[in-house]
Amino acid sequence: MKRKLLFTISLFIILSVLTGFHPASANTLQQSFQANLVPVSKMELPAKTIIGFGEATHGNKQFTTLKLDIFKHLVEKQGYRVFAIEGDFGGGQKVNEYILGGSGTAQDAAKAIGFTIYHTEEMAALLSWMRAFNEKRDAKDQIHFYGFDMQRYDHNKNGLFSYLKKVDPTLASKYEKLLTNLNDKTVYNQKVALVQEAIPHIKSLMDQMKQNQSVYIAKSSEKAYELATAFAESIKQNATLRGTNVNYSNTRDRYMADKVMWILSFEKKQYGRKNMFIAGHNGHIEKTSTSVGMTTCMGAHLAKALGDQYYAIGSEFYESTFLANDASTNERKAFTVKNSGKDRLAVLFAQTGMADGFLDFAKAKHHQNFYTYLNKAQSISAIGDVFSGWYGKMEKLYTLQMVPAKAFDAIIFVRTATPSVMIKD
Repeated sequence: MKRKLLFTISLFIILSVLTGFHPASANTLQQSFQANLVPVSKMELPAKTIIGFGEATHGNKQFTTLKLDIFKHLVEKQGYRVFAIEGDFGGGQKVNEYILGGSGTAQDAAKAIGFTIYHTEEMAALLSWMRAFNEKRDAKDQIHFYGFDMQRYDHNKNGLFSYLKKVDPTLASKYEKLLTNLNDKTVYNQKVALVQEAIPHIKSLMDQMKQNQSVYIAKSSEKAYELATAFAESIKQNATLRGTNVNYSNTRDRYMADKVMWILSFEKKQYGRKNMFIAGHNGHIEKTSTSVGMTTCMGAHLAKALGDQYYAIGSEFYESTFLANDASTNERKAFTVKNSGKDRLAVLFAQTGMADGFLDFAKAKHHQNFYTYLNKAQSISAIGDVFSGWYGKMEKLYTLQMVPAKAFDAIIFVRTATPSVMIKD
């Protein structure tokens, strides 16, 4: 009997060494995870120049609600007043007009951002909160809203030419005609030759605006002039993405980082603001450029420019039913994914039984084994606006390989994420 027991113990030890299986290690990992996890309602955030929030999918209501939760925390406890999102710059200015008391509804403003992913009641609720907050504040203390993407034309053209008609009507009339082929209706299928034809025109217009800068500012204001040039820059960037052979993903992320830094500079110069909150996809917010091959993501550019003054928060779910465009039919519908896999953060979180959780990686440094685990690559959900049913069966198609503690400074978990509620037309 003793021989059998000794043989069993010896075999178990040998297998443990050979396979790396240590029954206590998984338990210790779980304990350390729970020791560092807090509900989102009790999260603490540092004072940083830019705090970014990445969403694991574009089609879940919880990740939009979390944008509001985080931003409210920053507004009420740390005085943040600038919100920027992965959406059209020109559309973002329409939203800004709304939250500062402009006409229309929150639903109209949400649709102006430019992408279907924001045509949701959750986004409308976020904008309604901003408007209500601003109604009780004087101008110097109000929230401002921006988009830092450049994949639309119309709102940028409207903003640009509305300005030029006030300071230089002749120039406005000339270039409105020359840029007719750059429009939202044909943005996805415009003939490349027509886009290429328009690029020299928008560059020429920007050159003339620069030459006439002092005259235009005298007729308007420095702030109005700088916004007009930002509209023009967005038009040029979109045309460059669609009409030239640049690497689309790489160039777009660089443009987005440039726009975020422009917003930061503009707000500091015009309003004295020194920090801001930004939100986008996990693959844009993270800092290690694991998204698409050689792409340097927006977060990596920001981290290089700001160092530890860029604080990135990622997100993850255990199970999610979300809305996305079907890759084969282009129909917007619901898909379901349930994360699995040994020792994945999503699975560790599910075992806590919590509905949501906030994990600050810096605080986890006190648990050496757990922090070592956070510095090893693993799959993190990163679902865009296009999906297919069979993607969910192949983890690599809807996740990115990241080293959590290097890609992000913190992560928010949602156990069960549910679909966004679309605004009814």
